[in-house]
Amino acid sequence: MLFDIDLSRINARAVRLNISLPERLVQRIDTEARRRKLSRSAFLALAAEHEMSTA
Repeated sequence: MLFDIDLSRINARAVRLNISLPERLVQRIDTEARRRKLSRSAFLALAAEHEMSTA
C-alpha cells in the first residue's frame, strides 16, 4: 500500500505566540475546540490553514 503524504503540512517544531483577542472570541474558540476535541492551538492552526487555503 502506498500513501501520498504532504510533508509541507508536517512541522514538528512548535513556536509559542503571544496574541491578544477579545475575551468573548476566546470563549467561542475554546467552546468549539472542545466540541471538536482539539486544543485551542490546534483549532487556531486549522482555522489559519483554512483561511490561507481559500484566499
